[in-house]
Amino acid sequence: MNNKKYAVALSLMSSGHWHFYSKSDPETIYNEYVLPEERKVQEYYTSWYSMSPLEEAEKIIELCNKMNVNMISYWDEDYPALLKEISYPPAVLYVRGNLPNKLSLAIVGTRNDDTQSGSIAEKLAGILAQYDIAIVSGLAIGIDRRAHIGALKAGGSTIGVMANGIDMLYPASNRDIYTDIINSGNGCVLSEYPPKVRITRWTFVRRNRIISGLSKGVIVIKAGEKSGALITAQYALEHNRELFVCTGHSFDEGYKGCYKLLKEGAHPVFNEQDILEILSVDKLYRQPTLFEGMEFNKVTSNTHFAAYEDDDIVKTLKQGSMDIDSLIRAVGKNSGEVLEKLTTMELEGVIIRNGNLISLNK
Repeated sequence: MNNKKYAVALSLMSSGHWHFYSKSDPETIYNEYVLPEERKVQEYYTSWYSMSPLEEAEKIIELCNKMNVNMISYWDEDYPALLKEISYPPAVLYVRGNLPNKLSLAIVGTRNDDTQSGSIAEKLAGILAQYDIAIVSGLAIGIDRRAHIGALKAGGSTIGVMANGIDMLYPASNRDIYTDIINSGNGCVLSEYPPKVRITRWTFVRRNRIISGLSKGVIVIKAGEKSGALITAQYALEHNRELFVCTGHSFDEGYKGCYKLLKEGAHPVFNEQDILEILSVDKLYRQPTLFEGMEFNKVTSNTHFAAYEDDDIVKTLKQGSMDIDSLIRAVGKNSGEVLEKLTTMELEGVIIRNGNLISLNK
């Protein structure tokens, strides 16, 4: 209990003490590494926790026990190893549900998703979840929400990282997935903030470093020039994570942030294999019969083909298989729009991609 109490106390103080974490246990750090005048609750927390850090830590532990909130400290065996690698790792994670111990990938993007980008986020999350990959996102509306839903629909694991206290749901419209994640049995919601702490703009930024820190790679589905997803992408580069970007419409301002990341060297994503191959997931995780008998992957042209019957791409491919460049020229639309639609159609089983050759799945 002492270790837990001192870990919570450290989390309430200045984050400038993080470089001591790997040197000793939290009680020793508090008593020997932190100066007496520094043993105080940082200003932001004083609205809710104004006494000494140790006194408030005891209150927080008691409150979390009543709320069935698990506290995982930096010094616990089940603290995520990848998260320990980042600068300013949280001293304590407040967790509801079960924190998956497996390869994790983050899916992030705009809150203003459209039909195509939302569909890609949901389906890509579902496919990756079936490779026993946990999907990490920020519990926001838009792309975050669709990523969580995709993983849940596939029966996979997902982690929702909050920007406020573990008991303060934001936004309220996501209460359904907040509850579904906790009750799924193989996922969780988590926060570095104890109960009662409210959201601010800077807590969103700090939240994004945890999304990246938990993940082996970050996938940006759709992001404008000032999207918060670009902050997560920047953290991914700082954390030495793989950065993936789904391409979009060439003249859509909503993808401007994606174009910037692609110019800077992010991996373009046209299907899940672009991600799995770079991470060597096929070799390490995939089982030969993984997709056999799984309803999510029984998506075929019989189910979704009718929705694309009048699409120019489908009409063109009815004449026979084509390479991507020839298909773009034949359709007569900009490459970004065609490539994005091809990704959606492939995920829905309408087309089959064999290298650079595209065919109808009929």
